[in-house]
Amino acid sequence: MSAPKAIVHEFETADFMPSVAAVGPGYDCDMCNQHFDGEPAGSGLFVWTRGEELRFEEPPLCETCAQNVTLDALTRWGVEEEEEG
Repeated sequence: MSAPKAIVHEFETADFMPSVAAVGPGYDCDMCNQHFDGEPAGSGLFVWTRGEELRFEEPPLCETCAQNVTLDALTRWGVEEEEEG
């Protein structure tokens, strides 16, 4: 005579399931397309018109790209001032 086989029941209930970690806001950098969590370190600025309407868009930037855009803008501004004066 063979030994009886155990019957296993699996239940998925909220009491025994691990809690899902809270997901913070995530963004994709508009320059390098790298995904990052948290708030953007900066943003770009696109301005365009459609008929009489003026539109603005401020795409998110990661910390590295925000620093690069800022330094580039400051450098170009300094060069323009030297050319004028």
